[in-house]
Amino acid sequence: MASIKLVLLVFGGILLYCWVFWYLYILVMGLYRAFLAKRLTPIALVLGSPAIVIGVLVDVVANWTIASLWWWEWPKTKPLFPLRLELPDLVTTRLNRYINEPGVTVRKFEAEWLCTNLLDYFDPNGAHCTKQSPAQPAGPST
Repeated sequence: MASIKLVLLVFGGILLYCWVFWYLYILVMGLYRAFLAKRLTPIALVLGSPAIVIGVLVDVVANWTIASLWWWEWPKTKPLFPLRLELPDLVTTRLNRYINEPGVTVRKFEAEWLCTNLLDYFDPNGAHCTKQSPAQPAGPST
């Protein structure tokens, strides 16, 4: 009985984390929309900055935990020169990579569903995830 409670608690925690992650995404996209419209005041930027920082941290943690377990793949990293640090992908970078995979895959379907149903509507550009034409490279190869 205790193991069932633990499983439900972990599953509920993951769902809550994803929900908070999505709310932070909506909040950050609202700030970005105001910035693009040149209507983001300095006080709004200062008050919204913690949400941006927390949103990025939640994104990185989600990509290294939930997304890695869901898609059974570690995040890719990109070198940051000249500091020789490596920046991990964010969840959006992972989704874009999966959307641009050739052929029909479960990852591609899931990424397209997430972008279409949860992300694209809130992005000021109308499409948060980008699908590249076959003539363009899908990004740096690793």
